[in-house]
Amino acid sequence: MKPPTLEEVLRQRAEADAERRRAAAAADRRLLKELAEQAAYEAEQREMQAERDRKWARSRASG
Repeated sequence: MKPPTLEEVLRQRAEADAERRRAAAAADRRLLKELAEQAAYEAEQREMQAERDRKWARSRASG
């Protein structure tokens, strides 16, 4: 078996680099999605707590 040509080595390296970039981009997208979901959950929890606080304040003011 003869050694690979320079062109073949460069092509393989370019393919490997492209695959690494695709994998990194996919990981970035997953991370951003998780961060967005976490932020949405936290905002929902803050809103629910704010509503509980308003109800508590109304009951204290009327009681």
